[in-house]
Amino acid sequence: MNSTAPRKPLFITLEGLDGCGKSSQIDTVVAFCESANPLGVIVTREPGGTEIGERIRHILLDHALIEARSELSLVFAARVQHLKTVIEPALSLGKTVVCDRYADATYAYQGYGRGLPLALIDSFMQALEVRAPDLTLLFDVPIEVALARRSGRPADRIESESREFFARVHAGYLARAQAQPGRIAVVAADRSLTEVSRAVEAVLQSAHA
Repeated sequence: MNSTAPRKPLFITLEGLDGCGKSSQIDTVVAFCESANPLGVIVTREPGGTEIGERIRHILLDHALIEARSELSLVFAARVQHLKTVIEPALSLGKTVVCDRYADATYAYQGYGRGLPLALIDSFMQALEVRAPDLTLLFDVPIEVALARRSGRPADRIESESREFFARVHAGYLARAQAQPGRIAVVAADRSLTEVSRAVEAVLQSAHA
């Protein structure tokens, strides 16, 4: 690949269980995208990414009891603000956007994890005109590996859920990947950082070809 040649800006999301190692690969993704897009890269996250979104993130991760549909509504409130004030403006300027979690997390956590109807999430996506990413990197690890990587650190409200909850989330992510193989690239993340980085770069190179 000619790294100096301009490439179209992409909206790239990183997904996976807490402890999957996606945060360790953000620098790899950003470095590659910066070499491919001279107009620059925006790095952001969900929930969050805006002042309002970060306030909602605090509510979502706090240990207060939140009803599942209230949780879903808060997620989308943060997402619309994020999409309209950060993501879409950056893409319109030709910048690449790299986002730590996005809509697939909603299907996995609130849909499969909480048991909310997937059709309900679909309706939010359509009514609020939530765009899909161009590429999603799904960092896949066995649940036991993810839980072991998180051990010893304080757990937020979501991280405090049961193993059964995370099993459903994991299954949800894999179901999404199976249904949309053209957009979601599954990266086996139970390997060394170097091996995972090489796999990530291979996916990105294909996406920018």
